[in-house]
Amino acid sequence: KMTKDWRQAYDENIHYLQEIGVANYYQKMDKEALEIFKKLKRLEPTDEDIVAFLGFLYYENQLYYDAIRELNHSLDLNPRQPFVYFILGNTYSRVGNIKQAVENYEFSIFLDLDIYNAHMDFARKYERMGRFERAIKEYEYAHEIDPRDEYVLRKIAELSKEIEK
Repeated sequence: KMTKDWRQAYDENIHYLQEIGVANYYQKMDKEALEIFKKLKRLEPTDEDIVAFLGFLYYENQLYYDAIRELNHSLDLNPRQPFVYFILGNTYSRVGNIKQAVENYEFSIFLDLDIYNAHMDFARKYERMGRFERAIKEYEYAHEIDPRDEYVLRKIAELSKEIEK
């Protein structure tokens, strides 16, 4: 009984620590979120979600080679994560490795990820967080995929005005 209670408390603490890390990210406290997820990975090195989010945080902080390492590690733990392939494609693109970027985008599409909508979802999340520069970049990526979407151009113009204020 003692072991079960200990394990349950440990799992709850890991869950709460993850929530704190994600909350820090949403509060634009990226460095704090990154430190929490580094600690979480040391505690739970085989948790694909922790490793994937750590990779995402490295990506967000433009630490692309660290992001590549962690995102690939997450895919080693579970290769059926279309969103991780998408972020990995973005990361490879940022370091100029277009071949690897395309391969990862293809995997994400193969696993049924709609890349256009992924960029739009990112843009909306960044916008809600007040990260207008990042939102504009995501809208621009979506616009590259579908240049006919006038809504995207309006959002870019609207956010650009917001930044100028």
